Amino acid sequence: MRALIANIGRTICVVAETDTAPAFNWHCSLLSLPLAFKTTLGAIPAGVPYLSADRSRVARWREVLGPAGFKIGISWQGSKLPIDVGRSFPVELFRSLCGLPGIRLISLQKNAGVEQLDSLPPDLLIERLGAEFDTGSNAFLDTAAIMESLDLVITSDTSIAHLAGALGRPTWVALKHIPDWRWLLGRQDSPWYPSHTLFRQERRGDWEGVFRQIRDALAARLAAV
Repeated sequence: MRALIANIGRTICVVAETDTAPAFNWHCSLLSLPLAFKTTLGAIPAGVPYLSADRSRVARWREVLGPAGFKIGISWQGSKLPIDVGRSFPVELFRSLCGLPGIRLISLQKNAGVEQLDSLPPDLLIERLGAEFDTGSNAFLDTAAIMESLDLVITSDTSIAHLAGALGRPTWVALKHIPDWRWLLGRQDSPWYPSHTLFRQERRGDWEGVFRQIRDALAARLAAV
């Protein structure tokens, strides 16, 4: 992650796990910082973007993607750990969007879940980004660059949602009925990511209902373009 977050701020020194730490006065775990800063819901620092993509990668992927269509980056599967229970959904749910004019579905999926692309129904067209997409040790550098050329990201509750938020990219997040605490409850926006819209299950396991909401919202957005 170091290459991605190294430019987060001129006064911040990013030290990798294998580096020797410089002299320091205090240590605080990352997720304890809100307590240390006495952060309230209304005081969450939500200025975005606070990350940026490498400009040469942005130019290269912009050329690969081309200008045609309304480009939507998609992700559907998190890592297969206990935290993933209920938050991921089958890629086939994107089939309901395929009848909308001019859209292109572009897979941002890596690792778990990518195998679902091998058995898509004929009317679900999803573009793959090739073997060179985010290879090597610097994960997310290509993903960040690609997001800069997308019109929208639609994703389950994965790291893709948080990267898109940090980049300030327009993103729709599909959430299970009782999601991770960071998404709170009963709201369509995120106090951390002003560019996000949240689509929540009204009933446990009802992903079809979520995608009906997403399809209606996408149809309205396309009509307004």
